[in-house]
Amino acid sequence: MKGNHSLAALEKQLEEQLEFGTIRHELYQLCDNEISQFLVERIAFMQEGKRLRTHLARLKEMTAWRASEAEVPGFRFGAIREALMALRPEGSYLPVESLRALSQLLISVSETKRALERTDDYPELRRLAEQSDDLPEIRRRLHNLIDEEGAVRDTASKTLRAIREELRQLQGSLGQTMQSILRQAQSAGWVEKDAAPAMRDGRLLLPIIPAAKREIGGIVHEESSTGRTLYLEPAQMVAMNNRIKEKQSEEQREIVRLLREFSTYVRRDIKAVQQNCQIIGQLDFNKAKAQLATEMSAIVPPLSRDGASMEWQVARHPLLERHLKARDRKLVPLTVKLSREQRILLISGPNAGGKSIALKTVGLLQYMLQCGMAVPMMEHSNCRFFDRIFIDIGDAQSLENDLSTYSSHLQSMKRVLKEATRDSLILIDEFGSGTEPTIGGAIAEALLEQFRQRGSYGVITTHYGNLKDYAEKHEGIINGAMLFDRGRIEPLYELFIGQPGSSFGIEVAKKIGLPSEIIDYAGELVGSDYLQQDKYLQDIIRDKAYWKRKREEVKRQERELQQKREKLDLRWDDFSEKRKSLLAKAEREALEIVSGANASIERTIREIKEANAEKEETLKARAKLEKKKAHLERHQRKATTRATTKTTTKATPPTAPVQIGSRVTLEGGNEVGEVLEIDGKKARVRMGNLTMTVAIKKLQSTQRATTEVSVRPPQMIQQQSSERRLNFKPQLDCRGMRVEEGLRAVVQFIDDADHYGYSPVRILHGTGTGALKQAIREYLRTDPRVTHFEDEHTDLGGAGITVVTL
Repeated sequence: MKGNHSLAALEKQLEEQLEFGTIRHELYQLCDNEISQFLVERIAFMQEGKRLRTHLARLKEMTAWRASEAEVPGFRFGAIREALMALRPEGSYLPVESLRALSQLLISVSETKRALERTDDYPELRRLAEQSDDLPEIRRRLHNLIDEEGAVRDTASKTLRAIREELRQLQGSLGQTMQSILRQAQSAGWVEKDAAPAMRDGRLLLPIIPAAKREIGGIVHEESSTGRTLYLEPAQMVAMNNRIKEKQSEEQREIVRLLREFSTYVRRDIKAVQQNCQIIGQLDFNKAKAQLATEMSAIVPPLSRDGASMEWQVARHPLLERHLKARDRKLVPLTVKLSREQRILLISGPNAGGKSIALKTVGLLQYMLQCGMAVPMMEHSNCRFFDRIFIDIGDAQSLENDLSTYSSHLQSMKRVLKEATRDSLILIDEFGSGTEPTIGGAIAEALLEQFRQRGSYGVITTHYGNLKDYAEKHEGIINGAMLFDRGRIEPLYELFIGQPGSSFGIEVAKKIGLPSEIIDYAGELVGSDYLQQDKYLQDIIRDKAYWKRKREEVKRQERELQQKREKLDLRWDDFSEKRKSLLAKAEREALEIVSGANASIERTIREIKEANAEKEETLKARAKLEKKKAHLERHQRKATTRATTKTTTKATPPTAPVQIGSRVTLEGGNEVGEVLEIDGKKARVRMGNLTMTVAIKKLQSTQRATTEVSVRPPQMIQQQSSERRLNFKPQLDCRGMRVEEGLRAVVQFIDDADHYGYSPVRILHGTGTGALKQAIREYLRTDPRVTHFEDEHTDLGGAGITVVTL
């Protein structure tokens, strides 16, 4: 128990140093129910890899779901957790204010299951939703018990209806009586002219002047603070008020009876209800994380396949990025890589040059990732799992434990040596500082050797030269430098991996205006060789950074050229295939032309012979042959043109009459459809999944074959049309559909309703984010057949259903 408490305390300290509390607060604000808020409060670093992968998979699916065109159900419901816990004892009941929350919960369960059953794109979320139960019997009873606002319906029982009807009658009579008394009192000057009856403790009272108390008679319930007004219950109203109070008590007793009766059914399925709370809470928790990821432009990166390396591209500290953006400044992103060969990154560079920010960025993003959250970095990054994060940042001086800053640092190092493994991440800022530099550097080097031998991972910042030298000479550790602009004497906040950095103490001292004699004297103490060495080192770093950027630019251009070449190769292959196909077709058509020509010649010769070569008959036959020749020449030219062009457009044969079963195209269109019915000058045509009614004059017959259309006998078409009429239902359920899919279904539905003469009709689209509802209503406004549409009555579905009049 003590170990768990100590671990929790260390995790709390880690969160404080990384400022994770701000991230937690922002996530909490995005939650829509108390369960998801509870999960945010309990969010913690996951040390189990399998559990982390499940959480990241759910988040990735939720992010994709929200980014798709599909309607995502709402996960909002009111406070109900404590009410369910209090319901376990027999005789207890859910209060009225909890019933609406229960209704919202069950509606969310139903809509979520329906939406996820329509798709296989989100298997983890679907598996989670399948564990819920929408409890239809409880939903039915709840619908009969309360209205959309959560109030108990008059129709909940015959007794309640009778009580409320009598109450309304009594209150109406009471109001009329009070108005009559008020008018009389105003005429007599016993009340102010602008006075109005007041309600106190459920009783209607008359505000009068003190002198009129004896004139009116009754019970004084209250006196104003000034003493100039008495609130009197007139004698003739006392009995009526008492009767109303009695009826109100009867009403409350009947409501409690109904609540006890309903709560019996809930108590029977209370485990299922609580399970629903947890599942919808989990879904809302992931929705909040996905929304925060969108705001931060964050991703769910893959975990590395070898489980040992991490490579972050353009990683950004989310809090610092927002802070700089508010001041019109840009954040310099971080690119960092750790692997089995380079497990520890040792960062050096000038003060205020970004070393600590780089270290905190690594710590915060890794902590966010292992809390199951998205992290702001580029798509092609990959991450790894750590069993623990150890951090030692800033002034850890403890007055309570009588520890200096350096002693506190050593205590942290002692804990790291005791608990860190080869799968731990160690973050240390200003390694070795806080004591005499020689011994501080020596102890830091000894600790670094222990970390290296253990195989732990780490990001460590320092100014000590002996640690930079150690990193250059030993495997598993690599130097990194925060770049500095010597010309402008200012840091660039950019990390360069592969070389140690300089503190630029002389340059910074010059910039802040330290006297030159002090700077010169300091230079003499360290010697010109040291200063030149530092200069040459930075020149090397600058040159390497320049050529690294150049290499990356060349690689980027090579990738772009390769992609363009692959696209051109695909287009050329496609063109070649089309050309071969067209040439083969042209050859077949040419053979058909030759065969037809030969047949025409033979038929003409036979006709001449049968007519005994009479001149008139010979001339007719010759004219007929010439006409056929001209037709064949035109047909041959068309075939040749089609064979040598790059398009796949086909020649249009002579137009045939449009009839049931005909294949047709719309005027100016290319898609082939099938005529289902003909009604006067209009025809009903199916094209793919879409059925429409158009004027016959806008249709053109075609012999083109299509996979979607098959020619069927007119009798079969008429029989299927009759079956569709009988099976048509004046209600369409498109909840859970994508916007594009939903619109196609609505267009088909309105066409069928108009054709079969149904009006009004109902479209169920749910509430959710409202995108599907908005798209449907925008379409309805443009359809001339729609005369009116509105929300369904609240008792029958309210804003989740649109009623359409045609």
